[in-house]
Amino acid sequence: MKIWLNRLSNLSIRYKLFATYLFVISIPFILLLIIHITLTRKEDEERAVDASRKMLNETKSYVAYKSEAMTEVLNFLAFNPLIQTGVAADSAPYEDIIEWHNDAVVLNQLVNQFLYNKDIQSIQIYMEQGLAGATESPDFLQLGKVKQERWYRDFASSDEVFDWIPTRMADPEANPGEIAILRKVLDVNNSRQFKGIVQARIESSAMQTVLNHAVLTPNTSSLLFNDRGEVLSTSDQFDYQETLVADVLQNITQVSAAEGYYDDGYLMEGNRYLLGVEDIPNTNLKVAIIVPYSDITESTVNARNRIISIFMLVIPLMLPLAYFTAGTATKRIRQLILHARKIKHGNFNVTPLPVKGDEIGELAQNFNVMVHNIAELIGETYKLGNEVKSNELKALQAQINPHFLYNTLDLINIMAIEAGERDIQRVVDELATFYKLSLSNGREFVTLESELQHIEAYTSIQNMRFGGGIRLELEVTREWYNCEIPKITLQPLVENAILHGIMEKEPEEGVIRVTAWAEQDDLVVQLTDDGIGMEADELEAIFKGDNRKRKGGGYGVRNINERLKLAYGASYGLKYESIPKQGTRVYVRIPLKSSK
Repeated sequence: MKIWLNRLSNLSIRYKLFATYLFVISIPFILLLIIHITLTRKEDEERAVDASRKMLNETKSYVAYKSEAMTEVLNFLAFNPLIQTGVAADSAPYEDIIEWHNDAVVLNQLVNQFLYNKDIQSIQIYMEQGLAGATESPDFLQLGKVKQERWYRDFASSDEVFDWIPTRMADPEANPGEIAILRKVLDVNNSRQFKGIVQARIESSAMQTVLNHAVLTPNTSSLLFNDRGEVLSTSDQFDYQETLVADVLQNITQVSAAEGYYDDGYLMEGNRYLLGVEDIPNTNLKVAIIVPYSDITESTVNARNRIISIFMLVIPLMLPLAYFTAGTATKRIRQLILHARKIKHGNFNVTPLPVKGDEIGELAQNFNVMVHNIAELIGETYKLGNEVKSNELKALQAQINPHFLYNTLDLINIMAIEAGERDIQRVVDELATFYKLSLSNGREFVTLESELQHIEAYTSIQNMRFGGGIRLELEVTREWYNCEIPKITLQPLVENAILHGIMEKEPEEGVIRVTAWAEQDDLVVQLTDDGIGMEADELEAIFKGDNRKRKGGGYGVRNINERLKLAYGASYGLKYESIPKQGTRVYVRIPLKSSK
């Protein structure tokens, strides 16, 4: 991963912009896909569930309408006096075929007038005695022959007067999907007893057409069943076992018929389904719809695939455009790089870059100015180089002067000794020591001990000049002698103390005291004199080098202060304290650093 990140970071700006454009183009498609998956899918599922509910309710209403029309026919027949009398009549008179035929014609005319309902295929009557007891026919059936059948026992043991069953339960030779509606013909003397059953056989297509109307998706199935779990009819496509109905009945035992039963997380064999069940009013029928969730989400998947297809189509078209745009955006940057390479190899004769008002234009303008300034600086540097070489030659020539001065001072010293002039000898010795310490073999930094010897020599010479009225007191312990300090730091301060402090008093006498101590990592050297002191404006002017009151007293102090700050930093340098007519105190702060 780190290797790939390094490779990406080392790509040119053009390719980075190209990748950025592709990324920006991809974001809307990715967001659209995410929104679709998270939001649109949920909305599609909700719409599918609502549509399934509506379709199930429509199917329920249609089945209820059909069942009501059929049950009205059976109700009419069950309450008809001819039927009520016929199912309980004595069978003996019907041993006469003519009597049987006459009454059979009358009952058939009564029944056949209700066959206008195209869903009713035929109507049969089960009788205890009557016509069926004498001679059984397809229209008049003996009730005693079916009393051992399961469908009869279930119907007879219930308090319901209607029952819906698969016709094959009563007639194994019936067509698959055919439904039988049973209606009890109650005893006129005891409503808890019944003497016969009116049965209407319904075409298999009658309910199947309604159930097919409930199919919303390619794999949706619907079915009609009774409260005993007997499947009466299904849609054309029904690939489920009858155990489904038993499971459904078990799940809806706690649900009222008015509310119905809906489960959008119904699981079968590890697959998710939408299952809805509704009761048909005034019957023992239930209609159910089963929708695989794969059908519900199919539209979402198709929409997702369309978005991906559009994305895959747009990206190849956007590649050249993004690459061209990235190249156009970085063209001036590449020009700037080419110019920078030329400058790198010393070619400053380059054509100025075109300048526009954007950020790259500002960069190009600054680059042009920088190249111009560098070219001028190179010219000036060349001139300064020549001047430095000339100054070096002059400095080499100047080095001859100290040696000549040493030799001359030695000659004067020998001559003073030979002539017996001890004062001249002393002055020459001090002057030789002074210049030797001042020059210090060309070194910029010396020890504090060397600086103290330097001011001792200088003070001795000034005492010979001014009559010995100056007393130098050195109160510096030897532990600070090896500390490093820029040369000629203390001598100008002593000179100021003598010439502008002590020599302006009456009498021209005074004391200069030098002390030193450490403060954390710094060395502080203090010079105190008892001269005439300075006013506040003089103290302020002394570091500006424009002290007009005391001619020559400001430039040396300012130079020392600037040298210390350049050498060590802004927190180091000189600090003055002065009281008029009492004296002046100078603090020299430098880093505590040994010269060894």
